[in-house]
Amino acid sequence: MNSKVAAKILVVDDNETNMEIITHILLGQGYEVAVAYDGEYALELAEVLDFDLILLDILLPGISGLEVANRLLGMERQKNTPILFLSALNETSDIVKGLETGAVDYITKPFQESEVLARIRTHIKIKNLEKERIDLLYGIQKDLELAKANQEKLVTFQFPPSPLYQIYTSYKPMDLVGGDLITYDVLPSGDLDILFGDVTGHGIAAAMVSLMAIITFKTMNKSFLSPSECLYWIHNTLTPLISTHFISAVYIRYRAEENLLSYSMAGHHHIFLLRDNQIQKLGTKGFCLMMFPDQLNTTNEDIILKQGDRLFLFSDGMFEVPNETEQYLGDQKFSELVEKYIQLPSQELLDTISKEVLQYSLGKVADDMTMLLLEVK
Repeated sequence: MNSKVAAKILVVDDNETNMEIITHILLGQGYEVAVAYDGEYALELAEVLDFDLILLDILLPGISGLEVANRLLGMERQKNTPILFLSALNETSDIVKGLETGAVDYITKPFQESEVLARIRTHIKIKNLEKERIDLLYGIQKDLELAKANQEKLVTFQFPPSPLYQIYTSYKPMDLVGGDLITYDVLPSGDLDILFGDVTGHGIAAAMVSLMAIITFKTMNKSFLSPSECLYWIHNTLTPLISTHFISAVYIRYRAEENLLSYSMAGHHHIFLLRDNQIQKLGTKGFCLMMFPDQLNTTNEDIILKQGDRLFLFSDGMFEVPNETEQYLGDQKFSELVEKYIQLPSQELLDTISKEVLQYSLGKVADDMTMLLLEVK
């Protein structure tokens, strides 16, 4: 038993002989056929019925076939329905106008059954393939929206209030979902741990790796591990699971009561300490997470912060930014940009830097753009 749904075709022609011939051919092949002898009735049918293809005579009484085609393609219901004109060999100029209107093909009179069926089958197949493409894109968009919702639940942009510090963030993903990550945990000791990272690549794959890193961070026991040892834990946990991506990361632990900042870095560029309106570059050695299974080589560094200090973390999407001539902003010009606006209040500073970088790139987000600023009160 063939359960395939028959394609529905609308035939519009005022000539009864032509209509009889064409409907006989179509019905003989199992197509469902609706007929209209003028443009007005064809438009009425098109308003309420879905068709897989429309055969439309160019010369019709009342509304011309060209005008009918134009109105059909303006309908939401029929905008993707292929229209094939029925025409005599001497109607070349009208055929050209019809194709310019949006019709996909034409069939000449007198009708040849093999030609009619070949053209109809071809364009119904094209329409079905286009529908599959649209459905696939729609499904991908829904998956992206779901991934974005899940990412927003885990990637942190709001930090707990504290009388000793304030944290500000800025985030602009390249795609609907991104590979940059920010997450935190407040330890039983009161220490604030922050993981800041950048996954190679973009889109869903990078976002999923980002979420795996965040979940690993959230579920591990950090209390008796140093920042460097925490990076080793994440590295060793994810390396057997992920072979296509790696993460450049910064792990910081801030003991606010003592103003003690401990940090470790895995393949990440410098972070900035903004102190007395100057930039101090901080960094440690270490390879990216999951880059080399048996090597990470991270180390720990400690620094005492003081009131007014601001610790500035940013992803490479802030400086690996091309302009219209494919010249990159670069880390040196980015540093100069930070110096230019260093006296601004923290959130205004992040907003201004983001605006300036986007102005350089003419509004194009070339990579995930992520920033975090920890300000000591």
